[in-house]
Amino acid sequence: MKLPALLLCLFLLPGPASGAAAAGPIALPPWFTETFLDFRQDVAQAAREGKRLMILFEQNGCPYCKELILTNFSQKAIADKARKNFLAVSLNIWGDREVTWTDGKKFSEKQLAAFLKIQFTPTLVFFDERGGIVARLNGYYPPHRFEPVLDWVARRRERKIALAEYLRTAVRE
Repeated sequence: MKLPALLLCLFLLPGPASGAAAAGPIALPPWFTETFLDFRQDVAQAAREGKRLMILFEQNGCPYCKELILTNFSQKAIADKARKNFLAVSLNIWGDREVTWTDGKKFSEKQLAAFLKIQFTPTLVFFDERGGIVARLNGYYPPHRFEPVLDWVARRRERKIALAEYLRTAVRE
């Protein structure tokens, strides 16, 4: 009788694969910026520096967020391009920090994610110098598809060619 009870207890204990370790926050690259989360100010600061604002919406335990950070942002060409051309800020879609949107409205991180209808993580939102959204990436893009998006936004190509059309010519599968 003791053996079945012991086996049941062992079976019910969470093991190392239970996801407890994966649920924590992912370490962002050091070039991500801590701001006051007033995106009017962040857009203006980015513009003064000749950059654009890039917001990463992520969540703890997200395997695709981890892939974006560990695979895409670890590649020197992508990291250099992002650092040079973007003011990068990260938000947790379940977070409670106060955020001021580009129109002055205040939200918590999770309220802003709902307002923008963020359904997937990672989601990246890119802004122009006036605070308008120029591109939004829903979900993970592998490096060979992600880097051309950075190029398109950094070179202000939205004025000349749609992102989907640009990617058809720029991405080699």
